[in-house]
Amino acid sequence: MKKLNLVAMPTALAMAIVAPAFAQDAGGTETETETAEPNGAIVTREALTEQREVLDEEGNPVLDENGNPTFETVEIGFTQTVETPSGNIHTITKADGERAVVTHEKPERVAKADRPEKPERPEKPEKPEKPERPERPGRGG
Repeated sequence: MKKLNLVAMPTALAMAIVAPAFAQDAGGTETETETAEPNGAIVTREALTEQREVLDEEGNPVLDENGNPTFETVEIGFTQTVETPSGNIHTITKADGERAVVTHEKPERVAKADRPEKPERPEKPEKPEKPERPERPGRGG
């Protein structure tokens, strides 16, 4: 039971966060922006849509009252952009029936300032030689 909770809780939370990103407005593309709290990344998801003619069962275009063909908006994929706090931008574009295209953009690094050279240390004076110890009488010598 504990193992199930460890998997089920994060999955349910992820579905609750991601599910609104799939909703599409009747007017066209919808952009969903959310911020992931733990790492501060900004995730933007936009639906790729296309205007298509409405066809009847026989394949003929459906006409409106003025005789013009009617169009419907169809979602054909999505574009998701992730911007990290460090400035990296990752873009995933996926259209139905095609492979996903992933691009990565890194910000230009600011050149580091040249460090000033450390001054040379002065040479340490040589230590004077230790005087020899006088021999002690009575010791093996």
